[in-house]
Amino acid sequence: MTQTVVAPRRSSEWACGEALEAAAVYVQTVREAPSAPARARAAASREGVTAVRTVLRQLPDHPLGFSDAPAGRELRAWFRPDRRLPFNRAPVAVLELPASTAEYLAGRPKQALRTNLSRAAAQGLACAPVEDADELHRVASAIAVRRGTTPDAFVRPGQLPARDRLWSAASDAEGRPLALCQTVVDEDRAGLVLMVTAVGHAAAPLVRYALHAHLAGRLVERGVTTLAVGGSMLLTSAGTRYFQRRTGFTPVHVRPQPVPARRRARAAVVS
Repeated sequence: MTQTVVAPRRSSEWACGEALEAAAVYVQTVREAPSAPARARAAASREGVTAVRTVLRQLPDHPLGFSDAPAGRELRAWFRPDRRLPFNRAPVAVLELPASTAEYLAGRPKQALRTNLSRAAAQGLACAPVEDADELHRVASAIAVRRGTTPDAFVRPGQLPARDRLWSAASDAEGRPLALCQTVVDEDRAGLVLMVTAVGHAAAPLVRYALHAHLAGRLVERGVTTLAVGGSMLLTSAGTRYFQRRTGFTPVHVRPQPVPARRRARAAVVS
């Protein structure tokens, strides 16, 4: 009998968890309003505005500095402070990584993650780095077919595997690609660019957990201490936020920091 993960639900594990869910529903309602008048009425919701304000007020500040290398500039652009609205900087999901994978997986908060990893292993799911362009195209093409799109929806120009751009894939017991992720790495900082799964496969509920744990292990080996997700958590699905809670991400207000002189000098040498 196939085992599945628990359906997404609300959680009080984040200090602003309830307000975050209410704010996300509010933002979604505004975005999906069928007309300008309907959008104005939805935006005027006192409860929704209060939820957004509550989230922004309760979020902890999280300073993040990046180098002046291409990877650092790419990541810094995710959190530009000159944008009028703060939603590209708050709430943002950030994962602090310890010194070892064993430490990351330890403890009661990671029980659901460990359980899903055991289930994934029992179903024969496997994860591996994708380190060349041909293999990346093969994996992206297989997933694109299952999602009714094309490989270039996932792999954009200039994003081939490299030292500062890690790709990983998950496959089923028969070797069929089920998921793909891309991460850009800037010294001890990293940003999750993409994590996409195939649809219509029995193991789909588990594959994200397996691929995430694999990615966390790769990043820990590289000495990465912080993994950030670009974009506002208010624009993600409830399922994504549930997954982020189960894997240890927390909502924060990212505060981009000036490029330290040492990082500017190092970037100049690399360039």
